[in-house]
Amino acid sequence: MTKTTEKPILCVGITPCLQRTLQFAQLELGDVNRARAVTVSAGGKACTMASVLQTLGEAPLVTGFLGGDTGQLVEAYLQARNIGCNFVATRQPTRVCSTILDETTGQVTELVEEAALPSPDDWCQFDGKLVALLVECGMVVISGALPPKAPDYIYANIAQKAVTLGVPLLIDSQKTPLMNTLPYQPLMIKLNRRELADTCQVAIESDDDMIRAARGLVARGAQWALVTQGPRTGWLVSAQELWRCQPPTIQAVNPIGAGDSTTAGVAYALRQGQSMPDATRFGLACGTADALTVVPGQVNRAEVQRLLPWVKLEKVG
Repeated sequence: MTKTTEKPILCVGITPCLQRTLQFAQLELGDVNRARAVTVSAGGKACTMASVLQTLGEAPLVTGFLGGDTGQLVEAYLQARNIGCNFVATRQPTRVCSTILDETTGQVTELVEEAALPSPDDWCQFDGKLVALLVECGMVVISGALPPKAPDYIYANIAQKAVTLGVPLLIDSQKTPLMNTLPYQPLMIKLNRRELADTCQVAIESDDDMIRAARGLVARGAQWALVTQGPRTGWLVSAQELWRCQPPTIQAVNPIGAGDSTTAGVAYALRQGQSMPDATRFGLACGTADALTVVPGQVNRAEVQRLLPWVKLEKVG
């Protein structure tokens, strides 16, 4: 391994959460429902990515904001799994999000609590950590949405520092915070179809619309853009190349977190020296494997390898 790949991957997530996954034999709206099982884990995109990276053999480091008893539970969950943590402690308690699984219908419902806005002092502490963390890391992945009323330049600030230090940058986000990072030429950006439409403020009604919008983001600075659609065809776009991406067909258990696991898989494979198309294939295998589990981020390595040959990438341009 090179000196760079020996360094951890920094997973930046401004809004982690305590994730509760509740399983019901059959959910009856408007009635009393008793969960068959409840699992509590560390949630939010960065925590999910770090869990996958640790399973794959990386030594990830997670940063962001945690507070209160719920924040302590998130950090304890990560530390118990040997995942490095370097969070800013806030007065506001970390949010709680819940996933509801209806085992009869297969429907999945996500109840998302908005994250509290960090204080000015919290932002200053976070900014002070960044350079030291980036110097120690070989790659940085920025993920998730910002809290309501947060400054839109936060991700651009991280991107600027990463570029200055020569740290490869991947971004899994959307809208203005993502757009502000494009002048710093992130190695890859990832969005789903809805996020792409919201970011580019266009209707996405066809594959051609999706490709055109992704190419627009590449023209503004992204080196690669990966657009996913869950189990449907996605697209990997650069200035010179266009790849059609088709994940394997499965019966998903819980698709929440599958996109985060995809990003984690791409980051891992890139660190192993794979090309972007091959890394995307591996990432989609990770995302598919995640969708077969109850709890986001609990990917099985053997399942990833089993699914990998069934991920189809075709160069079409």
